[in-house]
Amino acid sequence: MTTSSDRSAFDAGVVVVGGGTAGATAAVALRAGGYDGPVTLIGAEPEAPYRRTALTKDLLVADLSVEKIALQKPQSWAERNIDLRTGVNVTAIDPSEHTVVCSNGDEIGYRTLVLATGGAAARPPWLGADVRTIRALDEALAARQAIEEAARVAIVGGGLIGLELAASAAARGFDVDVIEAADRILGRAVPAVVSEWFAELHRRNGVRLHLDSAVVSASADGVVLSDGAAIDGPVVAAVGMRPDVGLAEAAGLECSRAGIVVDSGFATSAPDIYAAGDAAAPPDLLTGDPSVGGHWFGATDQGKAVAGSVLAALGGAVAPTFRDVPRAWTIQYGINVQTVGWPADGDVEIDGSLADDDATVRVTRDGRLIGAVTVGRAAAARTCRAEIDASLGSTV
Repeated sequence: MTTSSDRSAFDAGVVVVGGGTAGATAAVALRAGGYDGPVTLIGAEPEAPYRRTALTKDLLVADLSVEKIALQKPQSWAERNIDLRTGVNVTAIDPSEHTVVCSNGDEIGYRTLVLATGGAAARPPWLGADVRTIRALDEALAARQAIEEAARVAIVGGGLIGLELAASAAARGFDVDVIEAADRILGRAVPAVVSEWFAELHRRNGVRLHLDSAVVSASADGVVLSDGAAIDGPVVAAVGMRPDVGLAEAAGLECSRAGIVVDSGFATSAPDIYAAGDAAAPPDLLTGDPSVGGHWFGATDQGKAVAGSVLAALGGAVAPTFRDVPRAWTIQYGINVQTVGWPADGDVEIDGSLADDDATVRVTRDGRLIGAVTVGRAAAARTCRAEIDASLGSTV
């Protein structure tokens, strides 16, 4: 990987592309770290940076106005002397000239560039173009209106996003169907015993789960399954995320299916360009392979870490190594559930009672804790994360 070169004669500052959690956090962290040069934050959405997690966790049960879900107070960007440009797409990067070209015709020079371009909702071939997804505020508001008018929703995808939406809709008393192609929900995220607990939690709250159900076709108004069953909409798809690497690929940066390939300091294969958040693929702690993002905690932590790397490089220091134990959280039907590490596959031990919604599920491999799921035990999640981190030989 290439680190920042000495470009003192070309101090055009730091340009951050992407107004999501990672990009916004990086911009704020640069100021908090003492950087006093120009910082430009460019976001494609018309809104100032906001909490994207609210779009599914709170879609049908809370106020999603920009003021309520904003990451920062509107005046804070100017107070920090951060040039926030919303509703603007970056259309090209020229690494040799250290410039980015914007959709409004602006060409902006950079000393250091941070790509936090996030990701887009996956859209398999059987998914109709009119099927709603929830990755941006306008999409979420449109989906909410359709769901409230119909008092029901059919959700394609039994991952965390789909289940959060299901819980939000069921809490309103709406009719809810969840369609999952695998034989259990959250199959790639948690052990089977936790999948079963989640399934029972949703069923007892009135959600119908269609497991092992392949979708033949889906439109905004309904879904047809491989067994011939038809489920009425509105339909919302939550079948995963694909990292937005288009800009990076066009600029010649190394990318993989997981995202823009970066080292442990978030430096890309091009000089003075870094990447963080859902678009970035830092080394996985267990395998060393490029890893996939997708969680709010990761985007926040990576935003802070990439700012640290930029500050170190601009100061002529070696970028710090980022080693992070993954973590995610959800609150469904009032129950706090957290995952840490890599709990999907391994030997399972349960402390407490899942039936009573009060348990710590520890997942070990070769006698070493590699993951955990806590139900109603937020403090236990922090303890497990520290234990996993210690076993990897680092401090989170």
